[in-house]
Amino acid sequence: MHRMAEEGVGPPIYRSNSAPPPPPTEFSAKEERSDGRLAEALRALGLDDVRIISSSGERMLYSRDQSEIPRFMKEIMFNSAPTVVVQPRSESSVSALLKFASSHRVPVIPRGSGSSPFGGSAPVVGGMVLDISVMDQILAIDVHRLTARVQGGARWADIDHELEKLGLALNTCPSSKFSTVAGWMATGGMGLNSYSKGHLRESVQAASLVTPDGWVRKMDRGDPLFSALFGSEGQLGVITEVTLSVRKRPEMSRPHLIMFSDFRSALSFAYALGSSDVGPAHIVYESPLKFSLVNRMLGGERFTAEHGIIVNIEGKDSEDRYQQFVKSSDLKDEKEYLARYMWNERFFPMKMRKYGPGLLGSEVVMPLKILPDSLQKAEDLCKELGLEPLFEVHFLNDGNGLLLCYYITDQGNTISFTLDAAKSMILTSMLIDNGAKPYSIGIWNTAFTNAEEKAQLTRLRDAKAKLDPGNVMNTGKYFFLSGRFGGVLGTAFSPGIMRPALKTMRVFSPLTMRLMRTGYKFAERKLKPKTRTELLKIADECAMCGACVSVCPAYLIVKDERVTARGKLLTVKALARGDKITKEHSDRTFLCMRCKACEQVCQSKLHLVDAFDKLEKELEELFGKDEKEIEKFIRYAESQPEFDKLVERGLVVGAPTHGMGGERDEV
Repeated sequence: MHRMAEEGVGPPIYRSNSAPPPPPTEFSAKEERSDGRLAEALRALGLDDVRIISSSGERMLYSRDQSEIPRFMKEIMFNSAPTVVVQPRSESSVSALLKFASSHRVPVIPRGSGSSPFGGSAPVVGGMVLDISVMDQILAIDVHRLTARVQGGARWADIDHELEKLGLALNTCPSSKFSTVAGWMATGGMGLNSYSKGHLRESVQAASLVTPDGWVRKMDRGDPLFSALFGSEGQLGVITEVTLSVRKRPEMSRPHLIMFSDFRSALSFAYALGSSDVGPAHIVYESPLKFSLVNRMLGGERFTAEHGIIVNIEGKDSEDRYQQFVKSSDLKDEKEYLARYMWNERFFPMKMRKYGPGLLGSEVVMPLKILPDSLQKAEDLCKELGLEPLFEVHFLNDGNGLLLCYYITDQGNTISFTLDAAKSMILTSMLIDNGAKPYSIGIWNTAFTNAEEKAQLTRLRDAKAKLDPGNVMNTGKYFFLSGRFGGVLGTAFSPGIMRPALKTMRVFSPLTMRLMRTGYKFAERKLKPKTRTELLKIADECAMCGACVSVCPAYLIVKDERVTARGKLLTVKALARGDKITKEHSDRTFLCMRCKACEQVCQSKLHLVDAFDKLEKELEELFGKDEKEIEKFIRYAESQPEFDKLVERGLVVGAPTHGMGGERDEV
């Protein structure tokens, strides 16, 4: 993503160099040939800038997103393993791939960084996963018009890094800054600074959509299809390019934290602040459990375990007005370093999953006027269901709030994890019945599709019928869930059947819990792992957020997730399950720079390099270790600009050991 000034008259525009070609294969471990009829047919298209993946080990990584699909559901209900994965580097190749898929009725599952927790990028009927994360170029930044034109696979953190060099900033971004632009457009759009800057749609000026017939549709806000892109979850095509509105970086930014003894007082303060002339950039509510868990992670009582409101203020005038408002309210800020710590935690929402290890929950959007009542009902229901919930509310500028409710689970126990997942659906159903709507659909919220805004749902349904009559885009999701049993699964998960069933479980929660306790006891007695190795424990603690993928120098070269921390920890899980691992898979796993960039961005703050050492020892005993191939690859990787960029950003804290056990030089 190097920038170079465009010559000529006009406003300064900075453009990136074109995407680099794939690396020479002699510098990487031997790659298993993509076989199978579909892979061969795709290869016959002659698309030189498309990597075709059909090796079982690498395809496994694309059978899920951030959420864990219980194994029995994978085996019985869904065909979650893609037949093939493709990584195109250009819009023209995306067009050719979609034309092929439409003409041969091959299901296409668009995928960004796989950081959504709802299963939106996980296959349910096999098919072709189209991974756009390698289309990650920042194409142009116009410092006068305040725009940034990027490819759909560009990650928010990379865009922000380039903008910062020019004194610019994003209007809004997700808490997972390593997710992709197209991915967030298709699944969310509510994030940081949504209170001052609104939904993502307000910051997108134009977009390119490749439709299932291969047509590249360039659109701006005047296009009737434009609004349907947001929250479309891959149903209409593949978003390949986006033009964002950006802004000048604020002269100052300061977070504030105020604690309250009850949530109603906290929310009342937030409402009053929002209606004042202060003009906060962001307002978020955190429940006591969040502060308790932060204390636990820090190993001391730094925070009072009460209800907190975090306010981020941008600009000196706004800061002065805030100080006057707080003074007139007879309230007092917590110490600034505490506020800054909690504000920084916005980028690490999955840290607490290590205490399960695992995390489940519910994410809904609701009018702020019903928020107090909904929070009380959610708290009461969680008590009935035996849950200890963490509530978080992000205030939006349209009178709504994004309510997140999380709780700890143990994903290593299939029955317990499945029962806890059912509780998540029960909780969501209550919030929906109380006036909320789901933040995203994916697989797990299919039962609540009819709670979406009717106009948006109608627009999306009409656009789907027009653009994708063959139903190849993200087949088997959103409108009607499918799987191994076709329509049977869709009928069971349909709003008309599942929502009444969930309501019945909620109304008769004492009986529901009695039945669930029987399941928990069985799981505890029969299915709880007798031992969980330290390596598997680390793998289970991983948030699977994908932050490590975008900063891994080995991945930036070979585009194979098996070389990343997330990929390696999924390999650990595969070994623990007894899955077959090939020598080619093992060889890829050894391609590691030991640069610790993954540890710098890890939400769970895992000691990843130590885990890699243990994993490599296991693999070496099974398949051996090609020292010369590893050395050759690492020498090549060190010479690449991708590695230099990571050093520049301070993500590399140690030079590679070249996989040879030598001393690490300081950078």
